[in-house]
Amino acid sequence: MVHPKRLGVLTLLIALLPICLTGCWDRTETNDIAFVLTSSVDLEDDGKYRVSYLLPLPGSMGGASGGGGGTAGGKSYYIDSDVGKTMREATNKLQMRLSRRLFLSHRRTVVLGEKLAKQGIGVLFDTVPRSPESRMTSFLVITKGKGYDLLNTEPKFERFPAEVIRELTKSRQSMATSTKDIGMTLSFNSDPILTFLEPKESQAAKEPSHEIQMIGYGQFKGDRLVGIYTNKEAEGLMWLRNQVKEHLLTFPVDDSHEISILVTKGQTKIKPQLQKDKVIFDVIVDASGAVREDLSMVDLSKADVMQNVEKKLSQQINKSIQATIKQMQKAGTDSAQLGLIIWRSQPNEWYKRIEANWESYFKNAEFRIHVNTSIPETGLINKNVINEEM
Repeated sequence: MVHPKRLGVLTLLIALLPICLTGCWDRTETNDIAFVLTSSVDLEDDGKYRVSYLLPLPGSMGGASGGGGGTAGGKSYYIDSDVGKTMREATNKLQMRLSRRLFLSHRRTVVLGEKLAKQGIGVLFDTVPRSPESRMTSFLVITKGKGYDLLNTEPKFERFPAEVIRELTKSRQSMATSTKDIGMTLSFNSDPILTFLEPKESQAAKEPSHEIQMIGYGQFKGDRLVGIYTNKEAEGLMWLRNQVKEHLLTFPVDDSHEISILVTKGQTKIKPQLQKDKVIFDVIVDASGAVREDLSMVDLSKADVMQNVEKKLSQQINKSIQATIKQMQKAGTDSAQLGLIIWRSQPNEWYKRIEANWESYFKNAEFRIHVNTSIPETGLINKNVINEEM
């Protein structure tokens, strides 16, 4: 027989149980939310901030019809913006005319206009961390001109420009630049880099589409944009940061014939040597590639021929690294985070005499570059049949 006291406690628990089944008290319905896919921040001529948001239209998100965002009778998204003395004020003005609450948890990219980047992106790190919905894993990118111009492109392969921006930023051919990475770099008083994109009209098309193109990386001194790494300088930056991505190098094998090598793997080790009045960096590079096109028609199966191609590939990598170092030293920007390498290896020396005069040490630093390359793949299963002797 159950004791009366226990029976009373059990009865009370059963009576309270329905309270726990009444549902979520702080729920938010999906149709009350405006999902932000990407946003941009620009600095206006009067010093105010313009914040723009790209928002999908639920009524236009039906079946897969047409191609990109601008086809099949209208876009499946719209872009709105407003200005304010602060970014939060601009966002609040925009919210006042939206029937749904702006929701930032699905935002994967933030586009910064060139003028804002030159003024300084430090203000962004006061706004973003204050919103629990903002992800520190979102990618920060810069665009030439206004940020909202990049949002207004109409790429054909994706429904939303936000998808193109994200995929270009985290592709296997680029170094991703997340909000967290940039914040950590700035907290060390180092110089970050940001992916640099620009609107681009497609070529050789009857109706040109407005695409997005990656042109390199923004060169920052502190939180201010001072230049752009493009072409060789962008490639050299990947080697110096030991974040080597797939990239194609085309160079002459002889006086009139070119060869294209795809760099598939690479690793860089940088060893600093601290002397009394300067710093020496030994840059040791190991690279591996594959032949993707050969207009010289040389016999790559011969050891001496392949050694010559590998030597020329090493020279191309060496040139790109030297070009990056020259651009960094000219502007005094440690985009390769070489100061961090010294701090990790010799922290006492860093704090004692290097940190306070790091820009001077860096501009006068000596670099010894050693490149070792191998091309294990010639790109052919058999010899080219049209070159076989009849």
